[in-house]
Amino acid sequence: MSWFSKLLLPGRLRTGPTALLPARPDPKTLLAVAQLADPEARTDGDDILAGGSRIQPPVELTADVLAKLGVPDDDGLWACRIAAEGPLPVDFFDKSLAEGIAYRLGGWSLCRGEPLDPAEDAGDPLVYLPAVPEPEEILPVLSEALRHAEAVDAERWPEGELIEGVVHVPVRGGRVADVYAGADLLVTIEEGHRLPPAAQTRWPYLTEIAIARVSPVTRTEEPEGEDADLADGPAEGEDADAAPGPLDAASGTDTDTDADMDAGSDTDAGSDAEDAPSGNDAEGADEARAALLVRAAVAVTLANALRGIAADSRGFQLAEPTDVLPGGYA
Repeated sequence: MSWFSKLLLPGRLRTGPTALLPARPDPKTLLAVAQLADPEARTDGDDILAGGSRIQPPVELTADVLAKLGVPDDDGLWACRIAAEGPLPVDFFDKSLAEGIAYRLGGWSLCRGEPLDPAEDAGDPLVYLPAVPEPEEILPVLSEALRHAEAVDAERWPEGELIEGVVHVPVRGGRVADVYAGADLLVTIEEGHRLPPAAQTRWPYLTEIAIARVSPVTRTEEPEGEDADLADGPAEGEDADAAPGPLDAASGTDTDTDADMDAGSDTDAGSDAEDAPSGNDAEGADEARAALLVRAAVAVTLANALRGIAADSRGFQLAEPTDVLPGGYA
């Protein structure tokens, strides 16, 4: 790599989504990870094409380049930049692709000057479905998969009905079609989503699908980040067919800005990582891991029973519940 290329490299990596990895990934492993998001992902020379995005071959980053990116790592990392093939990838797939690759290979993702450790927020497992399932079709599955609720929370779900230990709340308004609640998990069925690459491969004749999201029943806030990319509807006034991802995630450009440079240099994302985790932190991490596995098991069960596709919050397919854990391909 020439000195001029090295000079431009930090800006190019900072603006576009990039997976920062602790070791150089084997090309076959990188392709296998990409195929979890797009089963039709394929090699194109040294690159990998997946879902309208191009995964460029890994480039080794030395400590001085990482310092310019605002990433504290003295040992060096390997960067795989994701470049959109078109003006903008559908549903900001390039951003979720970079995060998903980093998640499975034990690394970081970087987009618009913000380093992110994807393992800190795995999000909620999803199930892609060709259509909204009827209650009589999904209730028997959920009755077996969820811990039973004892009663209906009339204040929260005044129209809810307890059926075999599962509270069914028919919404039928807006994008949300049905809500099903057990004792500690909530399954929200949303319709009218554009097809992510994994679903497009399975159902090429469809123009939209339904998505079931498995989340904790106690969570009441609006989903953010990766969940919103794949499971949230468009805001009021937006075109229903527009990409539902967050507006600040737009990428696919090589243009660098002063704001990007400041964001990359001022970040302190690595300061907490240098501190040794306390016993409470380790216990909390184990609990979060166990809870994530439980939600993933429900998603896989639903997908198998309803002929759907289980996926994580970034759209990477899950064959087994343990596939949802970080670092599986590291």
